[in-house]
Amino acid sequence: MAVRRHDKEPRRRTGQFLLCKGMDIRTIGNAGEAAKLLRRHVHEETGIVLGNSPDGVVMVTHEPAMRGLGEDGYALLVSPNAIMLRAATPAGLLHGVEQLRRLLSPGGRVPAVDLTHLTAPAVAPAWM
Repeated sequence: MAVRRHDKEPRRRTGQFLLCKGMDIRTIGNAGEAAKLLRRHVHEETGIVLGNSPDGVVMVTHEPAMRGLGEDGYALLVSPNAIMLRAATPAGLLHGVEQLRRLLSPGGRVPAVDLTHLTAPAVAPAWM
């Protein structure tokens, strides 16, 4: 089934997050594959190796209760102190990781942003 994407207007925030050596990713729920992909992207883009810790400042969270985002939807919040990626499905987390990769500079900087990506099943036109 085709999916129509709806992006809420991203809100720019003040500042940026700087990924550094020794930082960790905190995974919650079924977020392991997305965290693995994020680690790989960060390492390829910056050379930084992110660890895994329950105290990590980069959070990748699978929250099935967020089903209002849709199958591929996600919420991404970047502040100067932390990054939080949340989605209802593992697929949504993977899409969020790709968005985060696009925001990441080679120096490890990520602009502060509040972004929500919603998806909904495509609806055929009434005339079909």
